[in-house]
Amino acid sequence: MKALTKYENGSMAELWSVSWPLIVASAANMLMLFGDRLILSLYSSEAFNANVAAIPWIWTVYIPLYSIVFIACILVGRYNGAGTYEKIGPAVWQMLWLSLSLLVPLLPLSWYLAPHLLASNVRPLGTPYLRIILPSVPLSLAAFGAMAAFFTGRGKTCFVTVVALACNLINLCLDALLVFGFGPIPSMGIRGAAWGTVLSQVAALLLFAYFLFTKENGKNFCIFDARPNKKIFFECLRIGSPPALSCAVNFSLWSYVLQVMANQVDKDNFTAFGIATTVYHLPLFVVEGVSLGVGAIVANAYGAGNWKWVERNARSWFRVSLAVLLASFVLMVLCPGPLSKPFIHGQWNAAQMHTLRTMLFFSWLAIASESFGFNLRQTLTAFGDTVFTMLVGLIGYGCIVAVPSYFALHLTHNASSFLAIEAVGQISIAIAFFFRCQRHWFLPNLARSNKC
Repeated sequence: MKALTKYENGSMAELWSVSWPLIVASAANMLMLFGDRLILSLYSSEAFNANVAAIPWIWTVYIPLYSIVFIACILVGRYNGAGTYEKIGPAVWQMLWLSLSLLVPLLPLSWYLAPHLLASNVRPLGTPYLRIILPSVPLSLAAFGAMAAFFTGRGKTCFVTVVALACNLINLCLDALLVFGFGPIPSMGIRGAAWGTVLSQVAALLLFAYFLFTKENGKNFCIFDARPNKKIFFECLRIGSPPALSCAVNFSLWSYVLQVMANQVDKDNFTAFGIATTVYHLPLFVVEGVSLGVGAIVANAYGAGNWKWVERNARSWFRVSLAVLLASFVLMVLCPGPLSKPFIHGQWNAAQMHTLRTMLFFSWLAIASESFGFNLRQTLTAFGDTVFTMLVGLIGYGCIVAVPSYFALHLTHNASSFLAIEAVGQISIAIAFFFRCQRHWFLPNLARSNKC
């Protein structure tokens, strides 16, 4: 069997070799969000709050669709592990066609729906932001979903990192230029931040296309085989639709609760919530990057039928998750100042700072549980067990988080209650995934591998 990297299958070195470029790529995306919000907070608190309220609706569209398009990475990993390289190009193309076809419905839908999705106090600034960014979601899906799957699924993740960093730099430069204006370029405010993101996504699409569609890739992986392939297409839909449905419902509920929050809490409390969640997304880049690496490794192990590889990989990512838990505790709970203070403009009293620190603590609980839950979810996805992840997501977020949060916000008028409930929900989801993974390999598959 061909090794995914030069390191031992399932080892920490292999996990790091595959994951670190994805971590850097994810860090670039999280820093893009961090930079957007930092620039908007310098422009005005109203623009900052509008961004906080609008971003979840963008993720409501992007994340479920990405859950389907990402299956191209799982299939590429399986084909790579099995040595059937001629199937890799068609797998990429099926999700590339799906991504680009979404341009047609999203443009009119985003224009019509945007004002109806936002709370009244963030609607004036949030509506144009949504109308600009939502139609560009297919560009990001095609670039970082379908095209990136060709590299990520085969463990060649460094290029994805380079593209992500380049696009992040482009976005930040355009943000500063378009939000505040310079010379003949007028100040566009929150619209400038939206256009900066769109143009950076166009750049990513062009970069991926240039390095993907080469003569060598055409010869070795049939990358120019763009014919519709019903078998591969529906396999992606079969595996990806359950988590996509779960994500769509969960993110819709989350986005709706945030609009309730925007109306129920005062401006300073909502700003503190925006700061806490922005800081929360910084350690999330490690969690997301490692989990994508786990998905690629387990998919290759699944294709090769190597269950010992899966078991060793589990031990490796568990140690990484513990390290993330401890490091994020230092950054978010013990010493949160360096990350949160850049967003604080003017004088905040002791009560406001206490509220912010409370929100940061609950955000840390969520990221700590997700550092385990994300890896378990990607492992189950690589196994094709996505119906279970869908059900757990729907029950865990819908029943445990969204409904209680709706009533808690009406009673407390404090965003801290939502973050506390969300942390409980993420812990519950991680526990459910753990016991499901035990059923998959800790018992039957581990016993089978010991006979080899």
